[in-house]
Amino acid sequence: MEVLNQIFFAFALFLSTVAMARILSRPYAGSELSIDDRLYKALLLFFALAALLVRTYKFGRIPGGFNQDGAMAAIDALALADHGTDHYGMSFPVHLTAWGYGQMSALLSYLMVPFIKLMGLSPVSAWLPQLIVSLLGLAALYFFSRDAFGKKAALLVFAFGAIAPWHILQSRWALDCNLYPHFFLFGLYFLNGCIKAKRPRLLLCFAMLMFGLCMYCYGVSIYTMPLFLVMACIYLLAKRLLRPREALLAGFVWLAVAWPFILVMAINYFGWDSLKIGPFTLPYFSGSVRSGDILFFSENVLAQLWENIKALQQAVFAQGDDLPWNNIPAFGSIYLFSLPFAVLGFVWTLLHLKEKPGAMLLLFFFITGLWCGICTNGVNINRINIIFYPQIIFTALGVYTLISRMGTFTLRLGVIGAYLLAFALLCGSYFGIYARQMEYYFFKDFGSAVSALKCSDAERFYITARSQGANTPNVSEVLTLFYHRIDAEYYQGKSSPEGLLPYAERYTYANMEDIDIDPEEDAAYVAAEDELDSFQLELYDVKQYGSYYLLETRD
Repeated sequence: MEVLNQIFFAFALFLSTVAMARILSRPYAGSELSIDDRLYKALLLFFALAALLVRTYKFGRIPGGFNQDGAMAAIDALALADHGTDHYGMSFPVHLTAWGYGQMSALLSYLMVPFIKLMGLSPVSAWLPQLIVSLLGLAALYFFSRDAFGKKAALLVFAFGAIAPWHILQSRWALDCNLYPHFFLFGLYFLNGCIKAKRPRLLLCFAMLMFGLCMYCYGVSIYTMPLFLVMACIYLLAKRLLRPREALLAGFVWLAVAWPFILVMAINYFGWDSLKIGPFTLPYFSGSVRSGDILFFSENVLAQLWENIKALQQAVFAQGDDLPWNNIPAFGSIYLFSLPFAVLGFVWTLLHLKEKPGAMLLLFFFITGLWCGICTNGVNINRINIIFYPQIIFTALGVYTLISRMGTFTLRLGVIGAYLLAFALLCGSYFGIYARQMEYYFFKDFGSAVSALKCSDAERFYITARSQGANTPNVSEVLTLFYHRIDAEYYQGKSSPEGLLPYAERYTYANMEDIDIDPEEDAAYVAAEDELDSFQLELYDVKQYGSYYLLETRD
């Protein structure tokens, strides 16, 4: 794939340079692509089906296992579904305590609740909200692009979104912050629709509702969402696309949705006590370390700023290696050879700012993503995820500009063929070797052993702390809570099923060498492979699950 990327990049750079020269010399000439209406509908349907298939094929089984942050969101969703609290017992929290030292946005857990109510707790029910929101994001991507740039450009934007690596990967598992770019795009679509429809207030209110919900998707929204709203408000007022009273209405609707989250941030910044409003809790997190992720709280702001710029460049423009669940190195976030087209599309967008308000909103979206990268320490793909929708649109607009300005059949076939080949190779990798690699990072072997442990009738369970490293009992516990579907009140010690010890006595998470293992005890163990020497194996029934083992005392 490396050689193929180099070849494709060289051609993309050459073609984009030639197209760039043409659009700079004649910005508005030859910008329409001719396409038959029946072919247009056929292509739209083809890419819609391709998008659906690649996101649903073996859904719930690939990636194998389960991510620990997704498990944390899911066990809180289970507690909310059953008791109206998180798994610690906090009533309807606005922001989740999660790991204690690092909090979690709440919207994903609340979206999981109806699926868990209907289907029970499982990888499928926990991942479905992210999948559905991602598919709706593709729909919003098409309709925003159609309204902003025309239906022909929108076809290419939708097609590229359907096959974009970042969009595919994030849609197939659950992470709270990955809702943020979708809800941002929903707001952008409604806001642009408000402009196109001559200021209908209903669409404006929908836009502000979506932007308000963004605050519950990811904590960085506290310093990114206001920037976008201020830029958009100033622009729309200056262009007389929004009246002052409509701007006030928009601000009121946004604040009506966002104020609980904003107050949570204020509570934690000033160290105030947690606040209860009706059934909802606005919590203070005494053990929070999240402020250390923000540039403004760094010890050396200038040095950290430089590091943030480098991380931004690496994650977004170089498309460098990232966390395995975010990025397949050979393909990047938008395919490694796409940057020349993205630059071309960005320039085309700049040239059309005056007559296309949607282009200006898109630019504000992109600037907000850059601001996120600058202000958030050490960004990776998750932390700067709001920048990828603008990147997708810029790349597709670049390809659209290219095939409009240099529209020979051979060139069009070559560019489209290159992306379809890359997409086919991506699918082969994702459902092949990458899927097998992800089983390690999503703890499949550990999950299989813990799932088998649930069927044991032993009085006590001892579970290794070696799940995400040498000593990570918190990860082992969260994954066990997920796979065993532990009731929140049992976990809190408020209730205990008949015949079972209290949770704190029944479950122990530790390295096996730190446990006084007694073969006479009515206990079962999940141990890592390198912990087996702690046991007299002849006294146990041993079942292997990859690199983890279930050990039960023989009768």
